[in-house]
Amino acid sequence: MSPPIIKSPKNKAGNLWWTLKLIYASAPPVIITLLIVQIISSITPFARNKIFAQLIDDVLKQIPSSFPQSSFSLFLTFLALSSIFMFLQNQLNRIMDQRLQSYLRKLFINKVCHLDYQHLESKDTGNLISKVDEEFGWRIRQTASDLTNIFSNLISLTTVTIILLPIYPKLWLLIFLSQIPQYLLEKHWVKKNWQLHELNSEKNKQIWDLNHQLRQKNFIAELRVNDAIDHLFKKYAYLFDEITNNRISLRIKQMPTEFILTIFSTIITGITLSVLINDIRHGLLSIGLFTFYFQSITQISDFFRGLVFSFVSINENSYHINNFRKIINLKNFIVGGHAKISQPIPPLIQFKNVSFKYPESDNFVFKNLNLVINSKEEIAIVGINGAGKSTLIKLICNFYQPTSGEILINGVNLDKIDLKNWYHQLSYLAQEFNNYWNLNLRENIEIGNPKIKNISKIISSLQKSDAMFYKKYKKGLETPLSPRYGGEEPSWGQWQKIAIARTFYRNAPIIILDEPTASIDAVSEFKIFKKLYQQITGKTLIIVSHRFSTVRNAQRIIVIDKGKIVESGSHQQLIKLNGLYAKSFKLQAKGYTQVD
Repeated sequence: MSPPIIKSPKNKAGNLWWTLKLIYASAPPVIITLLIVQIISSITPFARNKIFAQLIDDVLKQIPSSFPQSSFSLFLTFLALSSIFMFLQNQLNRIMDQRLQSYLRKLFINKVCHLDYQHLESKDTGNLISKVDEEFGWRIRQTASDLTNIFSNLISLTTVTIILLPIYPKLWLLIFLSQIPQYLLEKHWVKKNWQLHELNSEKNKQIWDLNHQLRQKNFIAELRVNDAIDHLFKKYAYLFDEITNNRISLRIKQMPTEFILTIFSTIITGITLSVLINDIRHGLLSIGLFTFYFQSITQISDFFRGLVFSFVSINENSYHINNFRKIINLKNFIVGGHAKISQPIPPLIQFKNVSFKYPESDNFVFKNLNLVINSKEEIAIVGINGAGKSTLIKLICNFYQPTSGEILINGVNLDKIDLKNWYHQLSYLAQEFNNYWNLNLRENIEIGNPKIKNISKIISSLQKSDAMFYKKYKKGLETPLSPRYGGEEPSWGQWQKIAIARTFYRNAPIIILDEPTASIDAVSEFKIFKKLYQQITGKTLIIVSHRFSTVRNAQRIIVIDKGKIVESGSHQQLIKLNGLYAKSFKLQAKGYTQVD
């Protein structure tokens, strides 16, 4: 089945108007100046050509009597003006392109980074972002160039029409009509190109991912040891060749029509030239006027052709710009309310009959879940993979809203609370923690709370997370964390300690740690949690972990299985209960102590 094509003229017109506003917003003074310069630079060549025609006639009339000083000086003046304004037009076009490129990239990144979690986890949104990221910038910039070309060609076409239409109306009409089949054929092939682009979108996405994997050292290391580089490269080359062959096949199909149009254009030029030559023979034209009219008629064809190609290009780019427009117009699912929670006392968190399933799933993760997390309580959440632990954290963080039921914060529904205010209450370390290798160590910690700049607090946070390895760095806190930037490369465990230090630095009332020490050795884990429990006074601590050594000291341990809370209590209470927690604990302990 062919992918959907935007057929509605209204939709295309809407895209064009939206794009025009976007282009104008990128640099209003430059756009206005460019339009004025374009008007002048589109008219002056005709005045220059007319004076040049007069210069030729004056030369022929005055040979060998005198030099045609007047027409010669006037021609040089308009030649200079034409060159100056063309120079200004080119420079302004470049400035506009740079402004637009910067504006579009910032607009796109700002939009994507402010999309909510649900969008970023959505396959449809992910595919749309992937499509747009590849080419939205140059498509809109090309449209901007096409629009300026259309404006310039229209001004020039209007000027030359005023000159020629009263004298050669039939030739003008012939040239105009000759562009219609070209426009229709170009439009047809643009549609075919768009269909091919959409059909190849999944392959393009795979190519980009393979391109990344075949260039990154962590992938290369494993692939080289497994002797799998050639295997993955063959997949990359096969997909690339398939897309290339499809494009070449379409180009070959397009060649006959383009060849016919080229021959047709040559015939039209021949007809116009014969008409002008015939007028010279009958004394209706001087040599100078012949030169002027032939240049003008040739330019009419060029202007029409420029309009055709620009309109066709805009038509093609409209399909792609529509995807960018969809991204910019995406609305977040979660916008929050106006209620606010005051610090520093952590709020009471209540789940009341909460049921939840992911938007693209038919299976419920939770059904009628009830849970109370008291202010300043230390709780741990345990359970097998897929039990719903991380989903519970996502609901607390308001990344998703319950399918039914409600989450109350101090008795107020979470969706009524201001989002920024709620996030100010949270320190969140995700299971897939981030390493900002393009930042130095200080910036990696400060990003936990960018509004605070406190070196002593940074050092304290690194001490609490057992990350004193940084003292070996020659540049200390200013050390870039990647050899790519001339710095150090922390191990994975050291990266996790840096991420934990970032959580300490944030110092929010509610601390959420999802598998916080998965990559850290047992000794460091013990030190980190000893300091954590010592200094957690007055805060709510929520830990998700598979390691029982991590969770056993929590005030309350919640055991989740298949989306339900099956056990709850302290470590000692759950061991005495001899249920799922006790069995899992003993099994893990046996794994540590068993000797073959």
